[in-house]
Amino acid sequence: MESPTRTTDVVKSAFNMLVGHANQGDTAMPDDSSRSIPAHDNHIRAIEALVASLVADANNHLSALKQSRNTLAPIHVLPEELLVNIWLICVQEATQVDDLLQILALVCKSWYRGVLDQPVLWCYLQDSCKPARYNDWVLKKSQSCPLHLRLSSEHAYASEALIDKVMPECRRWKSFVLAPDYEANSFSREPHFDMLANANLDILTTFEVKARSNWSEPDPIRLPATPALREILLEEFTLQWETFNALNAPQLRALRIDSLPSPVPSFSQLLDVLRSTPLLEILLLKATTFEDDTPNHQYSPVHLPRLRALYLSFPVPCDNLLCLMRTENLQQLLGRTVSFNLWEPPRCTLLNNIKSLIPPTGAIDLYWNNNVHIVTDPHPFYPIEWPYRDEGLTTEGFAFTSTQPARVEDFLDIAQWVSSLGAHTIVKLELRNPHWRSKNFREVPVALLDHLPTLRTLVIYEGVKVDALFAQLGQPKRESSGHLHWPWPQLINLNLEKSDQIPVELLIHLAQSRWGNASIMPSTSALPFTSDLPFASDLPFASDLPFTSEPNVEPIKEERPPKLRSLAMPNTFTTKDKLQVETLALEGGPRPELLDDDEYYSCELPFDY
Repeated sequence: MESPTRTTDVVKSAFNMLVGHANQGDTAMPDDSSRSIPAHDNHIRAIEALVASLVADANNHLSALKQSRNTLAPIHVLPEELLVNIWLICVQEATQVDDLLQILALVCKSWYRGVLDQPVLWCYLQDSCKPARYNDWVLKKSQSCPLHLRLSSEHAYASEALIDKVMPECRRWKSFVLAPDYEANSFSREPHFDMLANANLDILTTFEVKARSNWSEPDPIRLPATPALREILLEEFTLQWETFNALNAPQLRALRIDSLPSPVPSFSQLLDVLRSTPLLEILLLKATTFEDDTPNHQYSPVHLPRLRALYLSFPVPCDNLLCLMRTENLQQLLGRTVSFNLWEPPRCTLLNNIKSLIPPTGAIDLYWNNNVHIVTDPHPFYPIEWPYRDEGLTTEGFAFTSTQPARVEDFLDIAQWVSSLGAHTIVKLELRNPHWRSKNFREVPVALLDHLPTLRTLVIYEGVKVDALFAQLGQPKRESSGHLHWPWPQLINLNLEKSDQIPVELLIHLAQSRWGNASIMPSTSALPFTSDLPFASDLPFASDLPFTSEPNVEPIKEERPPKLRSLAMPNTFTTKDKLQVETLALEGGPRPELLDDDEYYSCELPFDY
């Protein structure tokens, strides 16, 4: 039998099939002797019932066919346990769990059954869920699984109502998180957590509470004994620290404190908390002042053998806590407020062992603006950001920022200390001037050349004068062995794009004396040390020069340091000036885009290119 190829053929085939079924059994067409109106009505009803039965059978077959086809989808290749884990990750990251579960359940029948049959997906309670019965449903569907409370509503009453509802199940609480809606404009009082003092929190592992800035000062929270607690995060919310001792959180792994309101624990209370948590691995203390309450600052050391990440940023110097810490497994250290006297030997124990935090293939970047900032490169974190999660703890390193503005002698001391950490350390130096707008220029000391032998990148900003520095940067010194010693021999990147205090003659002279070729002589106007500029011995900081100018030292090509791989010059330089400097100093010669500049064709170069 040929299959129909047109719509009309399909319709005819279906009609003929229906007529064939209709003329059999009880649905057969009545004969001539019984062709009455009731007989025809009965026949019509029988035909309608037959059609309905056939349509139902067709839908069942079509549904079975679709289910068979769906089993071929790649998602169904995954084991059910893996699929449930994927759903669980989505639930953990969702801001509106009830909406997410509804979406997952509406994908297909198998997902509908899977979502409803997994109690682990129904363990997250929120005070912002749209259906009021959702949390009641969670308490039933979660069976005996641990519960996770998420309080994110801007209405404190909703948070308190949810806590009251689930208080009979407090023994099942696994995490307690209050993260207010910072985008909400309505003012709300802070929720009260007095009921937590008598709760049974034996399996609680995470306690995070963040307050809104427009809240009134919240009452301190009194935590009961939490033997399984592993993480505490407090932001503008505080605890009753006098009751927090070793019985509260002996298993604590992470303590993160940011901007504690009053009452703030004293420094001795903070040390007592740290001593009661010997398993602590992550300690973050930010924007909180812990007042000294011991005469003569006589505190005993704090031993945290498993501490691997320490972040300190106090309104006052964090020197005391740095000096009291004792740990052997530290991987990250961030001190945002460190006094200069910590760089002086004898240093604290942590700084004495700081060399172990330098990544095996890494180095150190040094920044001098108002304060001095030191950071390992590659750095494991952004110094202005504070990682609250463990994914920010994957790379070893450290960063420090001085508490007070650094003077020249302070900066030199710090540079010397960082250089003493070992070879191949400082590879980037960034020099800024916070007062350049008021025409207060910063002169870079020439003695810096003696402290940074491994420097590879130099960045100069506005208001920084480097006349004496650049004068000596192009002057080698003949050693007793006959070899030439160049200052900063590994310098290969020079960024002067934001600089406004570097004369073009000074840079051309540096390029000629350090990287130039003897057969290529700069123009007379490009020689800065003839009549327009003083000799190096007359420049500021000349008494600190580590290298002396030797007129008879004329290096050959093999004795010169490697040329620059990258060079950015001030925007005020003309194309002619840039071309002359790049020809002398840049590896591979001038950049192609510079040669394509229209101004290039009007340049009269003082040498043959």
